[in-house]
Amino acid sequence: MTDALKQKIGFADLHLHTNLSDGSLTPLEVVKLSKRKGLRCISVTDHDTLASYSATKPYADELGIEIIPGIEVSAVWQGRDVHILGYFCDPTNLAMNMELEESAKQRISRAKAILKKLSSLGVNLSFEKVMTYCKGKVVGRPHIAMALVDEEYVSNFGEAFNKYLADGAPAFVEKRGLNPQQTIRLIENAGGIAVLAHPYKSNVDNLIPDLVEVGLKGIETYSPAQKGAVGRRYREIAERYSLLGTGGSDFHTENSPYGPNCMKMPYTVVEELRECREKFRAESF
Repeated sequence: MTDALKQKIGFADLHLHTNLSDGSLTPLEVVKLSKRKGLRCISVTDHDTLASYSATKPYADELGIEIIPGIEVSAVWQGRDVHILGYFCDPTNLAMNMELEESAKQRISRAKAILKKLSSLGVNLSFEKVMTYCKGKVVGRPHIAMALVDEEYVSNFGEAFNKYLADGAPAFVEKRGLNPQQTIRLIENAGGIAVLAHPYKSNVDNLIPDLVEVGLKGIETYSPAQKGAVGRRYREIAERYSLLGTGGSDFHTENSPYGPNCMKMPYTVVEELRECREKFRAESF
């Protein structure tokens, strides 16, 4: 597809975050930025919350941007995070909402455990201080990192993770939760389409055939972390397993080098995703 044709069709970014999870901008600010970046369609995929769609849609409607419901669910596989995106999930689905409530509780327990480890290292942060950076129910390591920076225990976000919070670092606490297979079933039962987020970062290529068996419908092939040969590999995997190739910027903060629409993903991907949803719904009845 030529650049001129892409421009005529329009662009989409289906992986954006707000301060309802670990982004720095409000829903309104994310929509305004997406408009300035020339996007035709967006999906706000905040971590472990369905609240982003209703918080964002009025602003998107006002500014003339199409928005589709999205969420990024944090699954756990062999002690590490594997993120599964869900599109078009029913926000009133009881099973998903109950699981997200449990996830929110687990996140609070994990945050407190991390703070206890930090205290043993001479780094004293209160839970109340950390929660001032959390605008929704989804507290996570990025909020602790923000507090570490503001309290001048570290000079920047990256140092907070490298020194204290990253996997294997002194204050790391393993996450608990559903595995990827259970997460895909949860998304499907809520009427959604499950997509493996940034597979290069998730690093579970050997698990993809099993995920396809339980209902995975796509993987992100448009991702800042997947360029050149890496991008080609995931496009080949998508083709091999007849998966949708979706994606976006995984935008979190204006300080990031990768802003909304950095991947120039054509709107045709949205049409393919919608067709997949309709086919899935038809087969479910």
